Amino acid sequence: MSGKFLYVADIVENTIVDGIGFRTSLYLSGCDIGCEGCHNKELWDINSGHAMEIDEVFEKITGSFTNITFIGGEPMMQAEPLTVLAEKIKAYTRKDIWIYSGHTYEEILHNKEYSKLLKLCDVLVDGKFYKSYFQNNLRFKGSTNQRIIDVKKSLDKNKIVLWSDESDFNI
Repeated sequence: MSGKFLYVADIVENTIVDGIGFRTSLYLSGCDIGCEGCHNKELWDINSGHAMEIDEVFEKITGSFTNITFIGGEPMMQAEPLTVLAEKIKAYTRKDIWIYSGHTYEEILHNKEYSKLLKLCDVLVDGKFYKSYFQNNLRFKGSTNQRIIDVKKSLDKNKIVLWSDESDFNI
């Protein structure tokens, strides 16, 4: 992946399903995991989206009051350019960043490129989607094996700390 461009499938503003509060969700194309029953299967092909310059994406996703979610597809496929985008978001805004990945927190931490991105995010929804663990009443995740992790607290305590509604995020 080029560090200058992101392959974007969609940008959805004012959504409440991809994290706490109103969010702008950046749907990235490309997935190397391919979970059975995935509801974004059409995003598996990197070419399902279109290339956008990082600065253009930044302008589109930070223009409103909403916080940000990186989702896909599989965002870690574009970890390098997403890291550049996340650095810019953190430098110029007060927005929090949620990221969804089929990789686990542990896998991400052990990958140098992925962990750079993770450290700029506030919450990670991790783990593959498993159709057999699907429940339609789960908040912010699709299957019961997935975890919603408070990244900053987890890094500080050097152990996984699950996110809760009481976490101190900008809503």
